[in-house]
Formats: sequence, C-alpha cells, structure tokens
Amino acid sequence: MRKMVIICVLATFAFGGSAFADDPNDMDLNNIGIYLNPAGTGSCGAIDADIPFTVFVVLTRLTNPEVWGWEAKFTYENILGLGVSPYGEYIDAGTREGEHIVGLSTPLMAMGGMVVVAEIDLMVSGALNDVTQASNVYIDGTYFHLLPNGQPAYLDFSGSPGVALWQAINGPETPQLSMNCDCAPVAVEASSWGNVKSLYR
Repeated sequence: MRKMVIICVLATFAFGGSAFADDPNDMDLNNIGIYLNPAGTGSCGAIDADIPFTVFVVLTRLTNPEVWGWEAKFTYENILGLGVSPYGEYIDAGTREGEHIVGLSTPLMAMGGMVVVAEIDLMVSGALNDVTQASNVYIDGTYFHLLPNGQPAYLDFSGSPGVALWQAINGPETPQLSMNCDCAPVAVEASSWGNVKSLYR
C-alpha cells in the first residue's frame, strides 16, 4: 500500500509539473523580444546617426514547436522604424501604425523553443532625433487583439485560439531594444540577414 501511495504522489508531481511547465500564463515562457542577432541575444547596442540597421523579432521559450501566426505592436522612441519584414509566406492584416497581425500559410518551426518571426529595419536620424538620448523599441498587444488580456499572441496550430506572448524584458512599459544608452559599450554594424547567413556558409 505504501508503494502505491508513493507512486501516486510521484505521478501527481510528474503530471502537475508538466502542466505547470506549459502554463500559458507563465510569463517566463512564450516570450517575444527584439534582438541584435537572430540567435536571440543582445537587446542593447550603440550605433551612429543615419546608419540603417536590422534587428530581429524572436519568440523564445516557446511551449509549442509551430508558429502559424502572430500579432504584436512595435512602438518607436527616438528612432525611426523603416520597415518590418515578417518571415515565411504571410499575410499581414495589421492596419494601425506599428501593428502586425500576421497569418502564415505554412508554420515557422521553432528550434530549441526559439524562432525568428520578423526583421525590423531601424535608423537613428541625426536630423530628427537627439542621438545622445536612448533610442527604444517597445512591444505591446494590438488594438484588435486576439486574447482577452490584450497581450501579443501567436497561433500554435491552424485555427488556434492563441497563446499569450510575454515581453522578454519585464512588460510593455519596458524597452525590448535600447540603442545608445549606458548599457551599450559595443557598436552595432549595419547588416542584413543575408550577411548574417553568409557567416555560416
């Protein structure tokens, strides 16, 4: 009888642990961030004025291996957003400034719980911006959001009700990318995804 109780307790912990690990409200899972490289590292850098550069929107710590769509709003502070290029065969139904509601005909596959969903081209304008001040990019939910909590979201299967995406750094009030601030001793060079891929050939 004692062995049966121990087995039941262990089974409860095992199943309970796996359910907790996939909790859609766990803000340590299913994150969205903006990074200086497609590996999902570095969200702070330095760059001179009037040099276009590319950053990457990366979903990390995903609890599902497929991304069939995603939605998020990007807000720019002291920096120009030159364009957002989603990955895959997509339709972007976002109509408001900075908002992207992206549907994919075939899913993007997460490797190690991580997938790049878009590139953002940015530039700190010397004519329009004070380049001595930090330049930031924020992520928030869209106006016509999929989830009741208003968070950014992704679709984990075709017809999914959506899974909340949580900002990689704190919440929507915290910059997900900061340029030319105190945390950035290393300069960023202008590059494209093609340049990055060529490093691995």
